[in-house]
Amino acid sequence: MFGVKMKILLPVIGVRGDVQVFFALAKALENDGHEVTVAVNSKFQKLGESYAIICYPLEGNPEDGVNELQEIMKAKNTMEAAKIGTNFFFKGVREQTKTLQELCPLYDLIIGYGSFGLAEADKANKTFISVVIDPTMAEKRFSKNIRLNMEFIVEKIALYFLMGKKYEQFRNEIDAPPSSKTKNPQLILLPMSQHVVKPNDNWTSRNVISGYWYLEAPPTYSPPEDLQKFIENGEKPIFISFGSAGWSEEDNISLLKILFEAVRLAGSRAIILNKEKYAGEIPDHIYLVQEIPFDWMFGYCSCVVHHCGLGTTAEVLKARLPSIPVPYMIDQLLGPSVFILLALQRSRYLERNLPRKNCLMQLQKLWILL
Repeated sequence: MFGVKMKILLPVIGVRGDVQVFFALAKALENDGHEVTVAVNSKFQKLGESYAIICYPLEGNPEDGVNELQEIMKAKNTMEAAKIGTNFFFKGVREQTKTLQELCPLYDLIIGYGSFGLAEADKANKTFISVVIDPTMAEKRFSKNIRLNMEFIVEKIALYFLMGKKYEQFRNEIDAPPSSKTKNPQLILLPMSQHVVKPNDNWTSRNVISGYWYLEAPPTYSPPEDLQKFIENGEKPIFISFGSAGWSEEDNISLLKILFEAVRLAGSRAIILNKEKYAGEIPDHIYLVQEIPFDWMFGYCSCVVHHCGLGTTAEVLKARLPSIPVPYMIDQLLGPSVFILLALQRSRYLERNLPRKNCLMQLQKLWILL
């Protein structure tokens, strides 16, 4: 990837899906001979170690990312959701800045999630590359397109009031140069397919659509015996995942009961990714799993019901499986158009609040189509 072998730091803040993207990048860079360290919340250290990735533990509440997503899902409108996300970002930035200021001078290159680590890289006079998982976060400029220019102006004003002023104050506090005085980020990487996401006329040349980053199952991975038996004991199951959004316990129980009934009425079996503990009765046609490598799992599934997170979307497309997209926030809302565009969607996506009747109908329709 680069002509010179380097020491590279990958600072990332967020939930499981965000971290997986950086673990995939870390493995690719290591395969090119670079020395890579992922600075990540300690709760993901074990996952990183399973891939033989060097992780530097960041401080902070391990559940912060999940708690933030819960608050965003409860937001009354987009602006309120944006404020919650911005506050979470700044909380993480301030909590981790001391650590990042110590780490950045030790590395040749910093590749961070959005602008996480950017100020610290600038202070250390290090090259910084940004990774964004939402195409709307691509760097933009004025163009000949009047509509795009108007959108760009509105976006710049909103970003300034949400975080621009605060961020410049933060940079000043840690003695980093103003954003206007730095050439960073040198690149903005968008880890998605160019066949799915097309650059707008107002994108700058620093945006790079790199293709999806896949994280293969660890070489030592073997599934639990009871999962293997469940797979072998009948027809291929549906796989259902809504990511690591962190539903409340009450919402999670309610959602699981809806899914149990929907799968039963569809005459199918399902493996459900469930991050929360569930003490209730689990039907024979259901298997609950807390962690599973998707590239392994999808080889045994008939279809996928999912939230359209970047990593899950990439794995579904790679596996060429039919799916029911169920987006409910931020970048996930791009998901349904991806599947419509590629003619892989077999049914329209569910409504945000997953009403029982609609969920049953969609699963039954999918079963008929299969």
